[in-house]
Amino acid sequence: MREYFQRDNFTLYNGDCIKVLQELPKNSIDMIFADPPYFLSNGSFTCHSGKRVSVKKGDWDIGQCSAVKNLGFHVGWLKECKRVLKDNGTIWVSGTYHSIYQCGVALEMNGYHFLNDITWFKPNAAPNLSCRFFTSKP
Repeated sequence: MREYFQRDNFTLYNGDCIKVLQELPKNSIDMIFADPPYFLSNGSFTCHSGKRVSVKKGDWDIGQCSAVKNLGFHVGWLKECKRVLKDNGTIWVSGTYHSIYQCGVALEMNGYHFLNDITWFKPNAAPNLSCRFFTSKP
């Protein structure tokens, strides 16, 4: 396990999340902020500078070939988070509509309790290139 950044009571690790979490002692973490893969790197596209571009972020963002396997991934890392969180610890999970609902199910499966849901209003959202869904409007 490799420390990426450390200052005072804050340490940031760079590595496979499950492997890093398995190295940490039980009930040792006060807060986790997680930004798990959205599994969008499967041939999708977005808009950047007015042009249609691939959304492939890297192999780490390629889905697990099925919704059940993607859910299994979320259940696994969230289980390890639950193990290392202190009893009064908290976890914040970010996501898009592509992934956050599976994270929500995985959180419930691991016995987490929801306290809040924070929605980010993004007035400069990418345009609806496919014309198949709603878009944000300021």
